[in-house]
Amino acid sequence: MADYDAIVIGAGHNGLVAANVLAKGGAKVLVLERAHFLGGMAATRELFDGYKHSVGAWAVLIWRQEMTERLELTKWGFELMDQWMSTCTFGAPEDTPFVMYNDLERMGRHLLDDHGPDVATALGGLFAHIGRFAPYFVDSAFGPPPDIIEVIASQPTPADRHDFAQMWYGSTMDTVRRFLAPDQGRCIQGSLAAMSIDAFDGGPWTPGSNASTLYHYLIGGGNVEYIMPRGGIGSLSTALCRRAESLGAEVRMKHHVKQILVADGRTTGVELRDGTTISADTVLSSLDPYTTFVNLAGAQNFPPDYIRKIKEINFNLGYIQAHLTIDQAPQWIERLQPFIQDNGQYCPTVAYAPSPEYISDAWEQYRKGQLPDAPPTYLYIPSMVDSSLAPEGKHSATIFTPYFPTGLDADENRSWKEQYADTCVRIFDEFAPGFADSVTNRVVFSNRYFGSTFSAHAGDYAHGLLQPNQLWTGRVVEGEDKFATPVDGLYLCGQCTHPGPGVTGIPGWNGAEAALEHLNARVKA
Repeated sequence: MADYDAIVIGAGHNGLVAANVLAKGGAKVLVLERAHFLGGMAATRELFDGYKHSVGAWAVLIWRQEMTERLELTKWGFELMDQWMSTCTFGAPEDTPFVMYNDLERMGRHLLDDHGPDVATALGGLFAHIGRFAPYFVDSAFGPPPDIIEVIASQPTPADRHDFAQMWYGSTMDTVRRFLAPDQGRCIQGSLAAMSIDAFDGGPWTPGSNASTLYHYLIGGGNVEYIMPRGGIGSLSTALCRRAESLGAEVRMKHHVKQILVADGRTTGVELRDGTTISADTVLSSLDPYTTFVNLAGAQNFPPDYIRKIKEINFNLGYIQAHLTIDQAPQWIERLQPFIQDNGQYCPTVAYAPSPEYISDAWEQYRKGQLPDAPPTYLYIPSMVDSSLAPEGKHSATIFTPYFPTGLDADENRSWKEQYADTCVRIFDEFAPGFADSVTNRVVFSNRYFGSTFSAHAGDYAHGLLQPNQLWTGRVVEGEDKFATPVDGLYLCGQCTHPGPGVTGIPGWNGAEAALEHLNARVKA
């Protein structure tokens, strides 16, 4: 008899969601985490005494309220902050900043009063256009993934089929420019372009980038808000862990899985780095597919073509995340103040993304292996809305910037990431004079850090980029099951699988449901 019904590898939010579903379903569950903290790449850590930073994901952009209800998280201390604004994107002096308000009436007034009726109408038309894809994202999140070929073929007219094909395989800017002229709402277009390159290997004019845009705007059920959990992003995993343990699951930290044990085509458990073996009827991995299949389970245990497809998944994603402590709130220049402060509240996330062209220029440098000298960049100051994250009068802050060159040696990586962070600090200092001098501590993480610390192949936080051939039926391996694997009893429950990345918990739910069905079938047999 096995030690456990199910072993879950990884105590990130997806692994812990899976543990909840399995334990609620009556399984005896063990979660194994190599780190000494919960959350994986959505953790809150005290990097500097008295300051808390969200490492990896910093907000729940596409979290669904139904997940809070399904997992009863409110009872276990999970609470989303009541934020008036999500983000403010700004650029040149002549361009009106774009604010994403979480209040629809205020959002409408901002578009009409600040950007004008023409831009407001055009933006409404754009979102109505891409919203035609919404039912396919919303309805399939907890079910089988759609086949894009069938979705396109099912559209009623040739024009509809062309629109759907263009939205999936075309670039974001091809779609945007159907509605907005190059000189209209440049900061709005910059915001859209910046969203399109998140977890995408390309620029806003790269074919396929619009699939990333569709995912970001639609997977959350049409609710696009950068909302922070009280206490930081890691409070989600804390609540999930508490509930899982209350259901009987066991969570062990600092337990590093060396390999997934496979015999006669089925998994029998895991071996830890210290040589300990633990048996289980099923093993669920919340790690990326390369790490799961090649590094842990062993390529020899899978069909050769399957492994070649795994190895050819695009994980190429370069970025930095710099965590800062600052001794005062940024003093934004006068023209930005009405957009960053409104209704007595402060916008915790600001983005310098002046235009799609600006982002495209940075992509051009990055793709040549150069360090962009003018990158799009985000500044997130969570303590502006949650004072528990920093000492009184001071703040925790995080800068996130894409397009950091990959493939660097260790010395280049250390040097270049600091240079890149310096560039970003200078950008914000230009619009908030004194910001650079207010920084009292700093640590800079690149994709290299996330790869080594969280076993994410190539440091890819998406576990497979958001491109057309790596979504829906193409996620993991085209035509294969998204959760069960060719090894009997081995399942995927991380963001490498359907529906994809982000702090949603849905892949964890889906993977656990599939594993429970397997366990129940074995009991009946």
